[in-house]
Amino acid sequence: MMIKLGCNYYPEVVELVEEGKIDIDYFKYPGLGYQMDVFKKEDLSDYKQFVSQTNRVRPVMIHGLGLKPHNICSKTFIQDLDIDYVKQIIKLSGVNGISLHLAGVDSLLSRKQSKEIIINNIKYLKEQFHNLDFISFENADGNPYSKNGELGICIESNFISEIIYETGSDFLLDISHAYCSSKKLKVNFETYLYELPIDKVYEIHINGWIETKSDIMSHTKINELGYRALKKLLKECNPKMITLEYGRNNDRINTGIPIISPNNICNEAKEEIISQITRLREILNNYR
Repeated sequence: MMIKLGCNYYPEVVELVEEGKIDIDYFKYPGLGYQMDVFKKEDLSDYKQFVSQTNRVRPVMIHGLGLKPHNICSKTFIQDLDIDYVKQIIKLSGVNGISLHLAGVDSLLSRKQSKEIIINNIKYLKEQFHNLDFISFENADGNPYSKNGELGICIESNFISEIIYETGSDFLLDISHAYCSSKKLKVNFETYLYELPIDKVYEIHINGWIETKSDIMSHTKINELGYRALKKLLKECNPKMITLEYGRNNDRINTGIPIISPNNICNEAKEEIISQITRLREILNNYR
């Protein structure tokens, strides 16, 4: 079966599809934080309007569970989870599956305690949504320069593998997250990558990163290391989906990248999206 290719949702991407300039199978939503506003109304009327229009162009695939709390590592995940709300979001979307970040562990808890909480939460989630095509969990971004707290054991490749294997879950492999986490842990990028549960990969997120002496900024145009990593991964695993997770609403390290905003179409970003989707399609056409 042919691997499906998707892209972060932006009006720029919709235009490119409608203009016949790119060939993708789905939109991943949300792509940026401000897009979460469509989930704010309890009746989901804004989201209903959005997906009714967007699904006509390409199916919408949800990443996360809307605005409701959904930290899979939290002791209160089960009591916080609004099952009916999430079922509505999935039903309205065009792809019958969900993915969540494996992140947010409480650093005050032991490894054993955290693992028990996460496994229990995942089992509950799978029981409640047993009819989905996939429920996948994504390796987190362990940016070594981040001041937003520690991800702790959640970026350790062996811990990620334990969670995925012991719950029988699908794995969402984010290549740029893996690069950042390898830097954080001071291990070789490729070594780290292949210590992850590669044989359980359902989806791959790919985007580029720009590195300075004091920061790494992801979700930029795919670099050559990213493309090489993807090509090699495709020889080792059998993903069903690959998502171009491109696009930033800021340039915090002042590199001159295109900026995505809610009110303007960025033509420079459109050109970068065309070049990336074209190259990804070429890679997939040569797959196997």
